[in-house]
Amino acid sequence: MIKTWILGPCSLENEKMYLETGKYLSEIMKGKNWVYKASFDKANRSSIDGKRGIGLKKTLDIFKKIKKQIPNIKLTTDIHEVWQVEQLSEVIDIIQIPAFLCRQTDLIVECARHFNFINIKKGQWMSPQNMVKGVDKIRNVNPDAQAWLTERGTQFGYTQLIVDFGSVNLFRQHFDAVIFDITHSTQRLKPNGRTGGDSKLAEKYLLVADIFGYDGVFAEAHPNPPLAYSDGDSQLKLDKVKEIINKAEDISKIINIKYNYE
Repeated sequence: MIKTWILGPCSLENEKMYLETGKYLSEIMKGKNWVYKASFDKANRSSIDGKRGIGLKKTLDIFKKIKKQIPNIKLTTDIHEVWQVEQLSEVIDIIQIPAFLCRQTDLIVECARHFNFINIKKGQWMSPQNMVKGVDKIRNVNPDAQAWLTERGTQFGYTQLIVDFGSVNLFRQHFDAVIFDITHSTQRLKPNGRTGGDSKLAEKYLLVADIFGYDGVFAEAHPNPPLAYSDGDSQLKLDKVKEIINKAEDISKIINIKYNYE
């Protein structure tokens, strides 16, 4: 069975949407180990005109508000600069190192000083063998920290991402948890010349995550994906999340009985 679910919109677009989405997910995920995700800053947008976020100060207030409104909720967000670490450590439970910064030593080290759970997104260009070296940067500073890796595909040429399912066993030898980002892994160059994802493929990835031995699933979900600030074509529709997870868990029951994976 998938042990950890990381769910939420790509961007924290506004307080109302973030709080309502968190409450909805907290209801359907009762009894499951899940973490609520949203990015407070999309600092790696391909265009300088792309919507980024509402700023760290306002975001911190919203993070504190949802923790009061939903007791015991766990939060995650990605981080881009060292100076942000200490402030986020007050409200964030699991810090995420973005794929484009997965080798940024100062950032990883500072996160290890302030967090006991660090989730490193695998860079699209990184080999599995190089990715496992990132664990040492965490362990050297915080030996007791949980080091997670999130797979989000490997760049195949210039146009698309391919998921190497055969790397899971290697990652599990080094990381405390291996997560499958089912939404970003679908990105590829589309006929209109822009990069985008595929929510239908993301659903299929979610259904097979347990078959390949992932410990967790990372899935972005939005109340109205076409109107999302970012990654609208890869995000799951919020009201479909429960149905898809139920299907995935039905599959997990079958394979765990048949193959006795545990």
